[in-house]
Amino acid sequence: MARTLLFLGLLGLASLATADVGTVTFVESVPLGTEAYLDLPDLPQAPDVWLDLVRGARTSLDIFSFYVSPDPDRPGPLRAVLDAAEARARDGVEVRLLIDAKFARTYPETHERWSALPHMQSRLLDCEDVWGSGVLHAKGMIIDGRRFFLGSQNWDWRALVHIHELGVVVEQHDLAADLERIYAVDWAYAGGEEIPPLADDVSDVPDFAPVRRLALPDGRVCDAVLAASPPRALPAGVPWDLPLLIDQIDNATTRVRLQMLSYNPGERDGGYWDVLDAALRRADARGCEVQIILSNWSKRHFMVPYIKSLSVLPHTEVRFTNIPEWSGGFIPFARVEHAKYVTCDGQAVWLGTSNGSRDYFEQSRNISLFLRGAGAADAADRFFEASWLSPYAETVDACAEYEPPRRQ
Repeated sequence: MARTLLFLGLLGLASLATADVGTVTFVESVPLGTEAYLDLPDLPQAPDVWLDLVRGARTSLDIFSFYVSPDPDRPGPLRAVLDAAEARARDGVEVRLLIDAKFARTYPETHERWSALPHMQSRLLDCEDVWGSGVLHAKGMIIDGRRFFLGSQNWDWRALVHIHELGVVVEQHDLAADLERIYAVDWAYAGGEEIPPLADDVSDVPDFAPVRRLALPDGRVCDAVLAASPPRALPAGVPWDLPLLIDQIDNATTRVRLQMLSYNPGERDGGYWDVLDAALRRADARGCEVQIILSNWSKRHFMVPYIKSLSVLPHTEVRFTNIPEWSGGFIPFARVEHAKYVTCDGQAVWLGTSNGSRDYFEQSRNISLFLRGAGAADAADRFFEASWLSPYAETVDACAEYEPPRRQ
């Protein structure tokens, strides 16, 4: 209850803002049993936030996710959110669900159910079919066209209680409209409809625009830009996120922090995708302190050599994190760090849905929020430090042998 009241109070800051200045609130998910080390008491918890957002929908609720995997047993946190969405639909709220077509074969339940209910629609996006490659990997929801949630959490019951995740709630009309335009493109693709106008020529030159303004919980105001991937499927006016991320790293002067589920500059054909990797190496060469957290799912033979090669740089340290098994037993595809963000100099943050390889930024649908300004990275930095300093962190040793944990 305390977390819910805190979250509602933070959203209430929007009433204090001007028509042009919205609000941003960071939201976490903490694996059961790790609260003593990973929980940040001032950050709202995703299960409470999602339920509040869905229950607060008045006209529309647009959900997008890699997949939807409800709790295997009722009741559960994601079941409660899905039930709340159905309740809003019964009251006349228009609810739309967009998920990846391939993963829907594994988890068809919600797509099939919602496709048959009044005021609910569900579509499957096959990115390979419509733009040639990739998957729908973005995760979030848009409420009433004026606020949205974006983060690393899939609509998976495990993401809410057994995985370490980070997201944001944003209330700002222009940013929500930017996200709605991305959603409109994907919704049309998934339905075989006429596609809204796409950008004719997406530049790889970073352009931090269009800039919106967001108030942080402490009242300071930062600049914000919504961006996305892949470049071939961007609505006009929405920038490609990869150049902005590299620009953020290249402008760091003292510290770069990166956390992702996985990191793999290698290509299936034996090639090397140097874009992100080279930016981290340039930061190290400038004397920046580079700190990297990767999940232990990255302890795979084809990823480890690249990770080790970063760990030996003079100003870089890489740590794996090993979330312990739940006291109630093994849970497949869980007990892992899944957040995706980069902070620089405590003044800039990229929070997205991509991991560290080419396909996420050049082939798949992913969405990013960039924040710049004093205090913009405070919450993400504290989230980072909780994992970095926890007993679950393991410094990468270039001479050690690694094996990934059991995932299923």
